[in-house]
Amino acid sequence: MKYLFLLLALGALNILNAQDTTFSVENFNIKFESSKLTVTDNDEKVYQRDFSDPISFTLDLDSDGVDELLVSDSEEKDGLSYYTLYVFNCTGSFFLTDSIYSGLKEPYVFDSDEINNIVIVTGSPDFDSLYVPELEVAYSPLICWSFVDTSLAIVNDQLYDPFIDENNKNIELMDAIYKEKGKDCKITESLKQIIATTYANYIYADEKALAERALVQYYYCEDLKQFKENIEKLL
Repeated sequence: MKYLFLLLALGALNILNAQDTTFSVENFNIKFESSKLTVTDNDEKVYQRDFSDPISFTLDLDSDGVDELLVSDSEEKDGLSYYTLYVFNCTGSFFLTDSIYSGLKEPYVFDSDEINNIVIVTGSPDFDSLYVPELEVAYSPLICWSFVDTSLAIVNDQLYDPFIDENNKNIELMDAIYKEKGKDCKITESLKQIIATTYANYIYADEKALAERALVQYYYCEDLKQFKENIEKLL
C-alpha cells in the first residue's frame, strides 16, 4: 500500500526504490536489508541506521544534478502508523540533512509549477489529537517543504493549489457523508479532524472567508466558537 502511494505521489518523476535493494548515488553504495540502511564508499562503511518500516527513494531536491536519498519511515502504535521523513545528502559526503515528523499523515512529494521546485508534503502532528477511528484515514493540514540551502524550509506561504486541491476532496467526502447519514452533531463529532483540517488548509491558502464558511457549513454542534478556538491554537 505504501509503495503504491509513493509511486502515485511521484507521478512522472517515477523515482522509487523498495526495501531489500541496493543502488548507487554518486560514489555511495546504498543498501537496504529489510529495515537496515548501510552506506559504503569504496567498500568502507560510512553510515548505518536501523528504521522500523522504511520506504526509500532518490530525488534531486536542489537541482544540483545529484540525488538526495529520502526515507519515509513509519512506526506502529496502538494500531496506527506514525511517519517520519528523512533526507540524506549524497554530494561529497553522506549524512542526514534533515528529518520531519509527519504524524499520522504519510509524506509525499510533487513537482510544483507554482514555485518551480519539488515540494515535500507532511502532516501537522498537533492535529493528530483530533483523530477519530470512524474515518479510518487520518486527516491533517498540509505542511509543504522545499529544499533551500541544504535544508528543508516551509513554503506554505508560497503555495495555493495543494491546499485547495486537498480541500476539494475533503469537502466532497463530507458532503457524501452528511448526505448519507444526516446533518447532526453526532456525525459532526466523527468528522472533527477533517473539518479542522479543511479550515486550516484554507487559512494556509490565505482564504479566510472560505475557512469561516467551511466551519458554518460542516460543523453542526453547538460549541462552534470553542471548536474554532481550539483549531487556531493548533495552527
